[in-house]
Amino acid sequence: MADSSHAQSQQIPDSQETNNQGHVFQPRQPLPQPATVGTATEPTQAFYYSPQQHGLVTDPTTVISPQQYYYAQQASQVGNPSMDNQQVYYAPQLLQQPGWTADPTAVNTQLYWQQQLSTPNFAANSQYTPAYNQHAAPDSIQEVHSPDLQPKQQQPLLSSEEVITRHMPSPQAVPQPGAEKDVREWTRFWPRSKDYMQKFEDNLKDRFSGKSGHRGFRRIYLPTKQVTSPGSDSDDGPTRESKVVYRIGTAEAEDIDDLGRFLDVAVYLSPTRSTPRRLIVQATDHVLKTRLDKGDWIRTKVRGSVPLVLAMSEWALSPFQTQGLWSKINGTFRVFVVAIPLQVLLVLPFLRNYGEDDRMTDTYTDYPGYYWKWPKYAVNELDMSPVALEKHSEGYQKSLNVQKRAARPRLLYAKVNGEWTTIKGDSFENSTRRYIFISYMWNMFPNADGAKKAHELARSIVEHEGFDAYWMDRELVNEGTAAETDYDVYTLCDTVRGSSKVCLMMDKDGTTQRLDWGSRMWTLMEGLLAPGDGITYCFRNAEGQLITKDIGKIEMTASFWRVHDSEYTDDKEAVRILAEHYANVLSLSRLELIPATITALSTKKRTEFTGSDLAYAVMGFLHYRIERHLGTTVFQNLARLSLGNDSDELVERMLCLLPKPSNKDIFETLSERDEYGTFLHHITPQCQVVGVAHKDETVILDSCRAIHIRWKDFPPATVQRDGGLGKMLAVFFLVIGIGWLIFGIELSLAYIPYFAGFVDLSADAKSDVGWVVASFLFVGLLLSAPSPFSVRRLFGGTVLKSTPNLVGFEGVMPIAQLEDIIFGNVEGRLTYAPSATPFSREHRENYERRGKEPLWIDNPDAALDDLKAKKLLPSDRHQLFTLVDMGELSVTIFAAERPPTVALLCGKEGGMLRAALCSWRFETDCLYRETVIRMPTRVWEVAEPKGWLKLCLRSQDDYRRWESLMK
Repeated sequence: MADSSHAQSQQIPDSQETNNQGHVFQPRQPLPQPATVGTATEPTQAFYYSPQQHGLVTDPTTVISPQQYYYAQQASQVGNPSMDNQQVYYAPQLLQQPGWTADPTAVNTQLYWQQQLSTPNFAANSQYTPAYNQHAAPDSIQEVHSPDLQPKQQQPLLSSEEVITRHMPSPQAVPQPGAEKDVREWTRFWPRSKDYMQKFEDNLKDRFSGKSGHRGFRRIYLPTKQVTSPGSDSDDGPTRESKVVYRIGTAEAEDIDDLGRFLDVAVYLSPTRSTPRRLIVQATDHVLKTRLDKGDWIRTKVRGSVPLVLAMSEWALSPFQTQGLWSKINGTFRVFVVAIPLQVLLVLPFLRNYGEDDRMTDTYTDYPGYYWKWPKYAVNELDMSPVALEKHSEGYQKSLNVQKRAARPRLLYAKVNGEWTTIKGDSFENSTRRYIFISYMWNMFPNADGAKKAHELARSIVEHEGFDAYWMDRELVNEGTAAETDYDVYTLCDTVRGSSKVCLMMDKDGTTQRLDWGSRMWTLMEGLLAPGDGITYCFRNAEGQLITKDIGKIEMTASFWRVHDSEYTDDKEAVRILAEHYANVLSLSRLELIPATITALSTKKRTEFTGSDLAYAVMGFLHYRIERHLGTTVFQNLARLSLGNDSDELVERMLCLLPKPSNKDIFETLSERDEYGTFLHHITPQCQVVGVAHKDETVILDSCRAIHIRWKDFPPATVQRDGGLGKMLAVFFLVIGIGWLIFGIELSLAYIPYFAGFVDLSADAKSDVGWVVASFLFVGLLLSAPSPFSVRRLFGGTVLKSTPNLVGFEGVMPIAQLEDIIFGNVEGRLTYAPSATPFSREHRENYERRGKEPLWIDNPDAALDDLKAKKLLPSDRHQLFTLVDMGELSVTIFAAERPPTVALLCGKEGGMLRAALCSWRFETDCLYRETVIRMPTRVWEVAEPKGWLKLCLRSQDDYRRWESLMK
């Protein structure tokens, strides 16, 4: 079958209309009668004018027809942010000037006007008293037909009165009482207050100034690069000039007054407040010096939370780590300097725990996100919007339903009474007529003469094979309505399977003709689904004699579907595997069949007609099928097919893959090894995909486990350590030392009257008392001298258990330096994860499952060049980040375009979990997969389960770039 047969499948019935994106809109229906109509006292309702003042006629039914009203939109000035998609109604006499556009979409308006006229409070609201800013009219008047404006969004108007509505555009995505209140108050008390756009521009200028400042006691560095977006991908359509309200839990937007956020720097969802917070990322010194011009997040220096007593002890003991007499003297001096303050600090109640397990927690920090909206397509119809479900069910109720198997072709060419004619192949009298399926290329038989020659050759083949009927798509598909064309194209697989034989027709035999036929997507389906284990290819030789030859499907992979060795890759083997499967030589599993089919068809040429031709071709190989919907993408349709068929959780496994860098769609890489060298079937899913979201390459996820990733600093290391004799001695010296010291101080205070002469005491007695007091103080000082060593032992030792936390920072640093920042000293607690990322491949111990520190860790610039040369960095836009698992005490280096704030545990493979590290955008409430790492299985038990999360399979920046290209 030639690809040109799809040309007619794009026809749309005349009763429907489309927008410029190809979406189909049903004819407008009248609005339901409103139950009650209130007075216009709020800006969400109408402003009215006195009929006497503006000369309105007493009989408005004589003015215009019931379907007419005018819609005006201000084009040159941004509207009041307190009014979002609201309309104000004006009398026509006020607005008879250029700049107001007409839109004949109002319906059912007579009742509304009559009810308003009968409202007792109408007279009080009849004068023109606008509560908000007045705008000059724009410049031109034109007629507008806007199918995107649904009738349900319009206030009902009087159908017989000439009413003009003015649309007050607002950059807000949702109603926001806080912003409205702010505008009202500041306009009232401070007339020179800035308008919304001025505030927005000033905010961007401040947030991307590249300056340094302070937040609390920390120095921060603002970004200089603003990540621009060509509009927002929110389902509600907020622009990047928006203040967006994020819904917390079950709170409605109108209940939130202070959560409006400008879209500026990167944000994360705070696990403690459940609100969007600006992302502060700790970074190494090298990053702060060289990379402040990259990224849209705030940076600060890497900082730990080491206890004060431990920091003082390490300061005192640090000189002993170097050689030399002076170092020993310096260390001894420092020990005696901090000995007494350490004893005093350790007496304080809030420092007595020595970092022990009284604050230990057993779970990672939870990610509080939840997606509240309906998916576009769902596995269960109860999980779909009632409106969308009704719309999507329309196609399944038609007589020409592609979900049903076509028992017979709708039309056939047959020889009846010695004449070739077109017959109804699905009629009862023709139900037993056997036919041949003719496969060919249109370019071999072009124009009308070619069509005539094609039919002559086809009829010769049919008669030669002993049949009297054949199916060929030249006219059988292109004749009829658009619905019939769609039905014929998408049930082509049934026509092939129902035939007695598939004959390939060529104008002549040759390598070019064979490879040309074998290079097309639809002809691949015809060859693979042919009955039996082969097809017959036919042509006329130079003498005009008909030549027919049989060839097996497996043999065709060396001729018609041949791939040159220089072009061979893993995905090119998919055709051979499918040929063996459909020749009954090899049995593919459910999970292997769909990826192999998608990969094989995607490598073939096709003329795109629907934007999802690949998905509809794949549909012919599967059990359950889908109706074609305008506006759906290849990903959405392939995901629908995978979820609708028993594909062994293909989409769930796909979430855990880390594809190699390429320009292919993610579905086209399913038959290839990923960056970890694993195939799709190696992954066992630990989550469920409940539906496909409205945006491309985005799904709704459930039953996964989520972990918040902390970036602003390292929290205090709360661990449980072993005991032992060393720890007992450390506590003994601390207690005894402070005891003797306190007792000596008490004696000094008790005998002050004797030394001051207030009590008579002989000189010898005073001397004896002085020696006793001094001895107690001296012994207390001596016992306090080991306090730095005792503190080190108290906060040291083998870690038996640690509070789970995922903490990240931008850049890389030696593991000893990192451990010193986190724990205050270096005792070898942290280790590199041996198989967490592709970077671990060359940095592992030979005989023990432990990671090694990369040689380039001290030279990050050389590291980037080395990683690019080894193709371990997907692109120049990727940067190095370090993730520290405080529960497993492991360090992982990974590459991403931006810092991920959430780890989603979605599957497992090879004895380890697969975690998708995701960033988050609060205006879309969507997670974007930045990379995939491997984590120990133990992490699953201490992570919190989550439901209904929106996940995009692209990174956030990659999605912005892709969206920009699409627009």
